[in-house]
Amino acid sequence: MRKIPLRLWFIGIVGTLILVVGILLLRRVLVNHSFVEAYDREEYLSQEEEKLLKFNFPESFVPYYNLGNAAYRSGDYNSAISYYTEALKNYPSEKKDCLIRINLALSMCNTIDFYNLDTQEKIDTALFVLYKARDVLLEKGCATDEGDGHNADAQQLKEDIDKMIEMLKNPEQNNNNNQQQDENNQSEPNDDSSGSNQNPSDREKKAKKELEDNKKDAMEDRKNQQGDLEKWSDYIDGQGDSGPGGDEEGGGGSGQDVSPW
Repeated sequence: MRKIPLRLWFIGIVGTLILVVGILLLRRVLVNHSFVEAYDREEYLSQEEEKLLKFNFPESFVPYYNLGNAAYRSGDYNSAISYYTEALKNYPSEKKDCLIRINLALSMCNTIDFYNLDTQEKIDTALFVLYKARDVLLEKGCATDEGDGHNADAQQLKEDIDKMIEMLKNPEQNNNNNQQQDENNQSEPNDDSSGSNQNPSDREKKAKKELEDNKKDAMEDRKNQQGDLEKWSDYIDGQGDSGPGGDEEGGGGSGQDVSPW
């Protein structure tokens, strides 16, 4: 029996490995392309995309990034946070790194129910989340405290988060002008308008009105904060090259072709 040369064994093994890798890469491209097309139709094929988490090379961050976008669009912000966090661990390029950080920060902010911050404990928890989201943007210079971050969208989101933090930390300052105006309207120029001449029922009505006004102002502030987040909702949908992932030329920006890889 003729002995097969070692060189032929080597060529056969290498050829088989190349074939297997090629098949895996082709499968990945096809699955990701299908995911992107379904994503544009607001259909999220997460189960198929999750299969790409194994042997996820060469751009290993992409499946996590895509799954994070799908989870965000589905309103599952906690899952989105997990996927984006994993995407950052898989060495995305600098450009994609900032996009992932923006999406991660938005997911964190959207876990806050601004309409239901009715206790100090809830406000403190919301502040903790906002500070964490802020830190995500500041890391690696996507945004900076000086305002010169190397990603304009990350810098703008950081500024919006700063406003939310300030409104939660100092709600009395936001309501100060309204309260002063109410007090001026309630004041009378004559001598009979002093607090000592008011009967208990009048003082009670005044205190009740001030409390209701404060609650109304606080709710308006919460509505404004929620609005600050809602204006970013299109970002995950593909604005600013942050749609389902692909190569550096793709990503789903407005008017762009979405390339899976």
